[in-house]
Amino acid sequence: MHNKRIIDLTHVLLPGQEQYGLEVSQRGERHGPTGDIMSDVALWSHVGTHVEVPRHFYAEGKDTAELPLSVFMGPAIRLDFRHKQVNEAITLADVQAAGDIQLGDHVILWEGRAAQYRTPASHQRPYITEEACAWLLEDRQVRLLGTDSSGFEVRGVNHHPNHTLWFKYDAAVLECLCNLEQISQQRFYLLALPLPVRGLDACPVRALAIEDAV
Repeated sequence: MHNKRIIDLTHVLLPGQEQYGLEVSQRGERHGPTGDIMSDVALWSHVGTHVEVPRHFYAEGKDTAELPLSVFMGPAIRLDFRHKQVNEAITLADVQAAGDIQLGDHVILWEGRAAQYRTPASHQRPYITEEACAWLLEDRQVRLLGTDSSGFEVRGVNHHPNHTLWFKYDAAVLECLCNLEQISQQRFYLLALPLPVRGLDACPVRALAIEDAV
């Protein structure tokens, strides 16, 4: 792409080493340096860098095949919350102060948690408040919220307020991003496309940031 820079925001998956299962086995044999093979792949829908869709929370929610592609691609803004501590709230005021969110933007919460991926600290993170989620959905018409941590739910509660609200709007969540520090501009174009599978609640993606070359 002429005058564009592409940043890969996707963790490399390691079969047998992921927190959520991933196994790859070979079908067929090669008798020499070349020859056709295929692979059997068994994986959890939430392995690696992945998107979650309404079917993840609602029994009749839309699956990865039913949401429009615009949910998974489009203009995005990165909001820097690396200063937030484990279990600390990202409030509505924090979100509004962190950047100029345009109508329909994809919003990426940069929490500085990518290095915790595949470690015992993988779920140690801040969280975004229900009030902030409601403003993003209703006022800014955001339909994808991303993070380099493992989740976005309010900590210390068991009634899933953010899941209840977010997926009611046919919106998606993009989790376990990496390389957000390589994006040189706050605004960029995001691609994070899942496989269109009937009944699938979430799916690993190849997430990319595309920005103007500087």
